[in-house]
Amino acid sequence: MRRIAAVLLSLGLTIAACSSDDGAIRQAEPQASAPTSTGLAPTTAAASRPTTATAVPTTALPAPTVTTAAGPTASTGANPGPDEDVQERQVREQAGRVREEIEARRDVPLAQLDTEVEGWMDRTGVPGVVLAVTHEGAPPQTFAWGVSDIAGGTPMTVDHHVRIGSVTKAVTAAVVLQLVSEGTVELDAPVARYLGEDWAPGYEHAAAVTVRDLLGHTSGFVEYAFDLEFYRLAAPRLDEQISAPEILRFAADYGPVAQLGTEFHYNTTGYLAAGLLIEAVTGETAAAQLRSRVFEPLGLSHTYLTPQEFPPEPTANGYVGGAIGYLMAPLLGLTGEHRITHNGATLVDIGTIPDAFARSAGWTGGGIEAQIGDVALLIRGLFATEVLDESQVALMTAGHPDAANGYGLGISTDTVGGLRVYSHGGGVPGFRTVAAYVPEVDLGIAVTANLLGLEDEDDVGALLELLAPILAAMI
Repeated sequence: MRRIAAVLLSLGLTIAACSSDDGAIRQAEPQASAPTSTGLAPTTAAASRPTTATAVPTTALPAPTVTTAAGPTASTGANPGPDEDVQERQVREQAGRVREEIEARRDVPLAQLDTEVEGWMDRTGVPGVVLAVTHEGAPPQTFAWGVSDIAGGTPMTVDHHVRIGSVTKAVTAAVVLQLVSEGTVELDAPVARYLGEDWAPGYEHAAAVTVRDLLGHTSGFVEYAFDLEFYRLAAPRLDEQISAPEILRFAADYGPVAQLGTEFHYNTTGYLAAGLLIEAVTGETAAAQLRSRVFEPLGLSHTYLTPQEFPPEPTANGYVGGAIGYLMAPLLGLTGEHRITHNGATLVDIGTIPDAFARSAGWTGGGIEAQIGDVALLIRGLFATEVLDESQVALMTAGHPDAANGYGLGISTDTVGGLRVYSHGGGVPGFRTVAAYVPEVDLGIAVTANLLGLEDEDDVGALLELLAPILAAMI
């Protein structure tokens, strides 16, 4: 995450510098627009990556409003009426020139944005990308490129719901910390107090694991999400859901893989236990609690926790490539019908595989699906609204005892050049996401690619590094 921190620092510093320049233009510019992609020419499975659409505003920029002695007058570009005085006409003309300059400034970064994203997609083979940026609480600017579905040539749009994977953990942690503040849960109490002695049957540390251990990845549990044995468990039942207690039994049988309480070992298992804890102490589903405590207060109307909730259409299709795709096919017993060629590479087509198992396995550790604009608002909302108070944010961002580890309780924190960056990544079969927030400049950003298995040097963090200066010029 340190690379992401550096990228967002660059973006944040540029935004801060720009905010002190061109004051008249900034004041006249609308707070936000909602760019999205135009239609793409359909492609076939064997074709090279489709032409990337230029991200353009979905609606024209509103004309500036000018206040005169007679009240606000909208600039429409029409000829002045007979009663309009010279001064008002001059103001209207100046407003028109400002608007033209805004449009000119916007066109150049948008073209640059397309160029960089298109080049990255060509290099990595990613079929589709969605991106959202929100600054100072403004409605997010949202963008989409490429295709959601390779075979059908369906354009990726900002209305597509994508799977954001482990970014879900930040939301689950926030709800648990709310319960801690309310006195319903004690952070350093054993999990067994809330889930019973058999919550992780056979796990040698079950009686000692605390709530803090679950959120801070010090429970010693295995990360089942990419474990070969877990794939073998999934293979014969891809069309069946798997429950959190069943996954906990799998992890308990596996045994500890790290020292309890002190050794950081990232795992989704602990966050499934956190979801069960939420349900045990509230008497409601985890989905209902995340919705009432986080989604609804933040106005997120396109965010869902699967498998207890499912998003409406459209949902983006995902793909798996690289080493993960190479291993996944034989482990899951996939055949040629589950594969597709794109940009010279053979990918596993997630849309051809029953998804009941995959969509239930993440749950409170990785099950959120959302439109990308909601993801940017979500990561900002955890830190810049009343969803969490200062004490809760302090707990969430508190680092691991190992000073080299910036992961607190549900979020990674980096400090670069004096600015903090809160972030979380997510990777599930078919999708790769990064969401981050820079509090000093009140900047939230989220990006998702519908391909898992990217090389580290070409991951979505590398894309953000390319886009940072361009995005700063657009905000």
